Amino acid sequence: MDAEQRILNAALKVFASEGYIGATTRRIAKEANVAEVTLFRKFRSKENLLREVLIKNRAVFSALDPLFIIEKDVDLSASLHALGQSIARSMKEKELNGKYRMFMFMLLEEGKRRSEVAEILFSVYHMNVAHLSEYFEFQIKEGKMRNVDPRSAALTLISYFAHIYLLNGILGERLLYDMEAEFEGFIDIFANGILIKKEAELGE
Repeated sequence: MDAEQRILNAALKVFASEGYIGATTRRIAKEANVAEVTLFRKFRSKENLLREVLIKNRAVFSALDPLFIIEKDVDLSASLHALGQSIARSMKEKELNGKYRMFMFMLLEEGKRRSEVAEILFSVYHMNVAHLSEYFEFQIKEGKMRNVDPRSAALTLISYFAHIYLLNGILGERLLYDMEAEFEGFIDIFANGILIKKEAELGE
């Protein structure tokens, strides 16, 4: 592994553990086992280094995108349950946990200060919302969903998954719950609501 890749790997690790402000170039260089002057020669500044880390790892932060592309002709309820199970499994994978989860926390904070960070976060968010909105719009046209705002439905679903993902990163084992079972419960509420339907509405 060349020096540039070692620096990028080290930067990801240090940014994740220390945040952007706390991650010094000296600490990153030490983690990469290179001289600090080598880091500056290749990346010029810490800000440029963060930008390169984002570019190199963009695919990782979009790793859940394919899960939100649901086959339109599959049963709605079955699709939503399968989505919840798939996301639960993905969230347990090491690649989407550990340093990447902590790096995501740092990005959320830095996104308020740096437009390039906010742009990458927005692109991931927008892609998922767009996929789900299109899917829900199709289901509404097919008469399988109430005539609700498909984008609002997409935001509700994604917001829940994002909340659990981030909360799990903060509390970890303290949550002590079966993630897949939790998702099943949410999907049931999402699909069926919480109000008891009147007998007339049930056609009885």
